[in-house]
Amino acid sequence: MGESMRGRWRGIGTLIAVGLALMMGRGVVAQEAIPAPSLSASRGPIPIRDARPYNLLFLQFVPETGDVLPVRSNRYDLQLDLINNLLIPTVGTGSTVVEDNEYQRLRFAWRRGLGKQTEIGVFVPLMWRNGGILDGIIKAYHHLTGLTDNSDDVPQGRDHYGMYHSHLEIINASGQTLVNQGNAFGLGEAIVTVKRSLLPQSRRASLALRAGLKLPTGNPTLVLGSGSTDVGLSLDGRYSLGREVVAFGDIGYVMMGPATRVPGGRPNTYQTLIGLAYLPNHRDSFVLQIDGNGQFVRTGNSFADGSNVTATFGYTRVFDRHHTGFISFSEGGHIHNYTLPAFSNISPSFTVSTGFTWLP
Repeated sequence: MGESMRGRWRGIGTLIAVGLALMMGRGVVAQEAIPAPSLSASRGPIPIRDARPYNLLFLQFVPETGDVLPVRSNRYDLQLDLINNLLIPTVGTGSTVVEDNEYQRLRFAWRRGLGKQTEIGVFVPLMWRNGGILDGIIKAYHHLTGLTDNSDDVPQGRDHYGMYHSHLEIINASGQTLVNQGNAFGLGEAIVTVKRSLLPQSRRASLALRAGLKLPTGNPTLVLGSGSTDVGLSLDGRYSLGREVVAFGDIGYVMMGPATRVPGGRPNTYQTLIGLAYLPNHRDSFVLQIDGNGQFVRTGNSFADGSNVTATFGYTRVFDRHHTGFISFSEGGHIHNYTLPAFSNISPSFTVSTGFTWLP
């Protein structure tokens, strides 16, 4: 990787470090008496789902609670995700699958309360696919902790393939190359949602129904979009289990248009999420969540086509009544060699996210 490329990725790493430092430091100078923003902005789930390359092409509901913004209120979010993929399973009698790359996704979101317990949301991602910056960090982490290098997702071992590759490939059992992509940059798929409360919103609980529309704004030739429109529904809920623990969950169903440049696109799928947030005070939240979904694309490789489940660990910080931030990391099934598929299974190797919310 050239010096200019290394410098660019060092800059992205610095941005994450600065985000964490701000989250830990800014709240110290703010007055503790300042009330927290709404639960939907600061106490809800981390806004990340299983972000495998093909999952990013379709409608994925951003994890949310059932809380809805008041009429004429706005919320703005800016989020950076570093998504490291390494999936090269045994071929067997199926397809050859290679997902060896990294995505940097910068996502902007805007929500507005429309009144009558209804809000609209717009989500626009900008994506880079390349060799990334995380391979060296992950390799060092695996060696330090003694994690298995040759788990089922990479039977020949991470060290066998080297670092900083950008390779996305599917070759079917007949030897036909169906996908062969390297680096890419461009818009991802934009999403519009409309959410309406089903129950009166309170500190104890909230429940809402969300409709989603995914627009074909990503380039399907570069495998940054599917080339079609998707629609779906999600039921979002939150329930307080006590003064310091909040449970939340989503369950959704998506009908997908045909993927024009990716084989094996499914006509529909489901999405689920469950999680807990520990709130030791009015500012800090510690979140554990597990999201899952059915297949978006069937590659023809039995291991790669397993259930998509990701475990995410996150921390959120309330700076003041208008600003919050979060940082998180997500893991797939390689951390336990795929022995606990209900906790984490087929997903990116590692995802680190940070983001900020502004409530004017």
